[in-house]
Formats: sequence, structure tokens, C-alpha cells
Amino acid sequence: MIQIIIGLFIIGIGFLVKSFPSLIAGYNTMSEEKKKNVDIVGLSTFMRNGLIAIGLIIIFGYFMFKWLGFISIANVIMPIVILIGVPFLVIEAQKFDHNKTKKINSLHLIFKSVILLHLLAFLFVIGLITYGFIPSKATYDNGTIRFSGMYGFELSIDEIESIELSDKLPEIEMRTNGFSLGKVNKGFFQLDKFGKGRLLVHSDLAPYLILTKENGEKVIINFKDKNQTEKIYEKIKMMKTNQ
Repeated sequence: MIQIIIGLFIIGIGFLVKSFPSLIAGYNTMSEEKKKNVDIVGLSTFMRNGLIAIGLIIIFGYFMFKWLGFISIANVIMPIVILIGVPFLVIEAQKFDHNKTKKINSLHLIFKSVILLHLLAFLFVIGLITYGFIPSKATYDNGTIRFSGMYGFELSIDEIESIELSDKLPEIEMRTNGFSLGKVNKGFFQLDKFGKGRLLVHSDLAPYLILTKENGEKVIINFKDKNQTEKIYEKIKMMKTNQ
């Protein structure tokens, strides 16, 4: 759900702008003399509230259109809101600049602001994707196994009812809350025959380690190196045996 992450990211920028007004485009390039004629308290508050509003509209707009069944609109809500919201903020922000001569052209500033916000969002998404592809690491401690990385988790050996290796991954019907790109699937998914399950799948190469918890939930794990998957399988089996 990139829309949710980007929405929260923009909201975070809003709070940063209020705390550090020098981040505001246009204001940070003014001379000290011109800055004295800018209502920076009002401007920073306006920008904060505006960016928070943009972030919230992206998040709630995504859920609303998805709930109504307009998936295509839900998927493009982010660029639409940014392209409309940022120019509005830039134009309205001019009211806080009381300088008689304004060197900054509003259209130029709007263009720069929209490009900057999209660039920040793009870089954030790239960082998120990179983080998603980082392989998880397994550590063991006092009857507990922990998996690091995106959608990593901690699982007590006592919670595991059964453990097996499978040559096939159940068909993924829907991602409910997770990261999915290419052969990497991490998080919570709706699985054929299994229902809701947790995946930590790094490739499409067998085997797949399938853990069944006492509550019936399935946890499926695999790595690009099948030896690593088999090693975790043997380690958990040994820990179960030594209980």
C-alpha cells in the first residue's frame, strides 16, 4: 500500500516544515531583509496543515475508492492529489509574503514544488523497495526464532504445531498487508486452501518451509539458497525435539 506510506511521508514533511521553516521552497533562498517581511509563523503553520491534509486525503481517498470498487481511481489518487494540492498551497502561501517585489515566479515555484515532492516520494519508494528485497536473517534465542527485515517477526517454538518442507507454494489469491514485487512476497496474504497466512518468501525456488501454528495460521518461509531454508527447517525441528 504505497499510497498509505507516501501519505504518512507527506504528513511527516508537514511537521518538519513547521519545526524547520527554512525547508520551505522560496523562503530559504530569500535574503535576510526579505525574510523579515514574511509571516513565517503563519506560513509554516499553513504549510504544515496543508501537507497534513494532502497526506490524509491520499490515505482516506485510497481506502474510500477501493471500498467503493473504483480500484483504478484508488491507484492514481496519490499523483492527482499532489498535482492539485501542491499548486494550491504554493499560490495561497504567497499571502504570507509581504514583500512589495517578489522575485519568485509562482508558476516556477509550483513546478519546482511539485517536482520536488514527487522526487522525494519516488526516492522514498525506491528506498522502501530496496529494503523489501534485503534478505531476512534468522536468529534463535531461548526457544524463540526471530526473522529480521521488512515484515520480520518473532515466533515462539511453543506456538508451532507442525513443520514441513514443500515443493510448492500455495497460490496467492490476494495481498492483505504486505510487500509483493516479483518473486519476493513478505507480509500477510490470502492463500488458496490455507486462508490467511504470513509469508517471508524470497524466491520461487523450492523448498518452502511451512509452519502451522496452534491457532491454524500458516507461516511460509524460503530463501534463494535452498540450503538456508533447509537449515532453518532442521534447526526448528531440533528445537521442537528438545522442548
